[in-house]
Amino acid sequence: MTTSPHITTDHDEIRRWIQAHHGAPARDGSGALRIDFLGVATELKHLQWNEWFTAFDERGLALCYPEPHVRGGTSAWFEFVPRARTAAGSVR
Repeated sequence: MTTSPHITTDHDEIRRWIQAHHGAPARDGSGALRIDFLGVATELKHLQWNEWFTAFDERGLALCYPEPHVRGGTSAWFEFVPRARTAAGSVR
């Protein structure tokens, strides 16, 4: 199966993807946005979704993950990319 990068700024889609991978919105000590998978990263501060998405939008970020996503796998590969990078591709 071939996968291609999927890039989105849609808050509902991002929240569903993060929750489907057992993640929670967080930031690290320097203020960088993170996703805390399985709640094991003790150095991260959990945020409310609205606070996390406000920072996400202010920083001009998008979420990139493989599409189609391989269901049943354990991979939660993703990266935050600048929205400017998405100008050449489609953003959902």
